Parts: sequence; C-alpha cells; structure tokens
Amino acid sequence: MPRSIRDVALVVVLLGLCLALIFSYGKKSEIGAAEAVVYRVFRPLEQGVSGVKNKLASLWNNYVYLVGVQQENRALKEELSRLRREKAELAAREAENIRVRKLLDIKTRLEHPSVVAQIIGEDASGWFRTFFIDKGTDDGVFAGMPVTATEGLVGRISRSAANMAQVVLITDSALAVDCRVARTRDRGVLRGALEGGCALRYLSPRAQAQEGDEVITSGLDGVFPSGLPIGRIHAIRMGEQGLFLEALVTPSVDFAALDQVLVILSTRGGFDVQSWTEERP
Repeated sequence: MPRSIRDVALVVVLLGLCLALIFSYGKKSEIGAAEAVVYRVFRPLEQGVSGVKNKLASLWNNYVYLVGVQQENRALKEELSRLRREKAELAAREAENIRVRKLLDIKTRLEHPSVVAQIIGEDASGWFRTFFIDKGTDDGVFAGMPVTATEGLVGRISRSAANMAQVVLITDSALAVDCRVARTRDRGVLRGALEGGCALRYLSPRAQAQEGDEVITSGLDGVFPSGLPIGRIHAIRMGEQGLFLEALVTPSVDFAALDQVLVILSTRGGFDVQSWTEERP
C-alpha cells in the first residue's frame, strides 16, 4: 500500500478514535486510565480540528457577508446614479420652464402678436451669424420680422419656409438697427462689429453717452419696436472718418446659450413708423 494512502488511513482511524472518546465521555461519569491517556494524546488534535472548522465557518460567513455588501453597494450606486439623472432632468426642465415663463411674460407685455420658437440649428458655414427656428410661414413668420429673447433683441428673420425660418443676429454686420442710448437719448445705427459684439455708429460728436449706458431700439426704422434692450456700452471711440463717435456695445443676449426665442409678428412691411414718432402723453 502506498505511503500516502497509509498516512490518510492512519489519520482517519485516529480521528475516529478521538471522536469515539469524545462521545463516550459525554455518556460516562468516569474515564478509565487508558481512555484518559488516549484523550490527552488526541485532545490537541481535536482542538486543532475544531479550530480549523471554526475558522472555515467564519471565513465562509465573512465571504457571504462581503458578497451581500458588494451587491448592496452596487444597488446603492445604481440608485444614486438614477437619482442624479432625475435631479439633472428636473433642473433642466425647471430652467426651461423659467425661460418659457419669461418669454410668455414678454409676449403678454408686447403690443404686437408674437410666437415662441425653438432653435433647431446654426449656420454650418460659419460665414454668417445666423441660426434656424422651427416656425415658418405656416405660423405667420415671414422675412423681416424681429426676433427677441428674455434678455433683449436677438435679430431679424432673413428667410422663411413653411415650417422653419432663418434668423440673422444683431452681431452680423449685414443687419442694421436704429437705436438710442436709454439715458441720454443719443441716437445711432447699430451693426455687428468685426472684433465681436456690436458697434453703435453715427453718434453725434456732442453725444453724452458713457461706458455702462444701456442701448435700446428706437423704433424709428419701422422694423423693430421701440424699447427692446440691445446691450451696454463698454467703450467709446471716434469713427473711421473722424466725423462721428462710435460706441462698442456688449449684447445683453448670450447667443451661445439660446434655445428658444420670441418672433414678433409684425406686418409684412414692418412696423408703422408714424405710430412710433407720434408724441405720447
């Protein structure tokens, strides 16, 4: 018989004797001399086996516990991620609701009918400062109509199709807006500036405009209603010909953050200039 098999058999026999002694010890009130000797010999072995058994049981219980904790942590992380997504969605909806409420508030205060439009795209070429909205001729939106936002004037409809339209921004040099400085009533023509923002040109050399003054539409061009915010002056300089002053204006509207605008539904020919030049009480 191989040695390894004999060793295993011997261990099994010794363990059997040990267990027999342990069980017989519980049934007898006294232990014989031979049994006592055997018990003393195998007691350390029995204690070792019992200790290993207890450690294995403890390790198994710890493993089961850790598996449970990992599953619980995974579930908690998934729940946390879901709650964060829901919070972000709610915040986005709340911000959108606030923007819509502000647009509707402007809509109710305007003297002219208007329609809220969603921005659906930008000019891909990058040569022109324009974007596209989801309203068109089917909604009463035609070329030449003013476009505004909660912060101020955005631009003007340049082209319109059945269900979409193109808007040219006030920062485009091709668009001209008749404006005033709100504080001093100095009048000029606003166009997009090559260095960014806008330039209020043809101001009188005697103009009292200063940095920080607000610029608004005058309503005298027959295109844009009066009083729409444009932006604030951040610099004043002499014009190229040296005949007029020129004010550099930072627009009130953050065009990069826009997603909704308000189209003012004027008549096809623009606003009646006469109605804006009449004296009002």
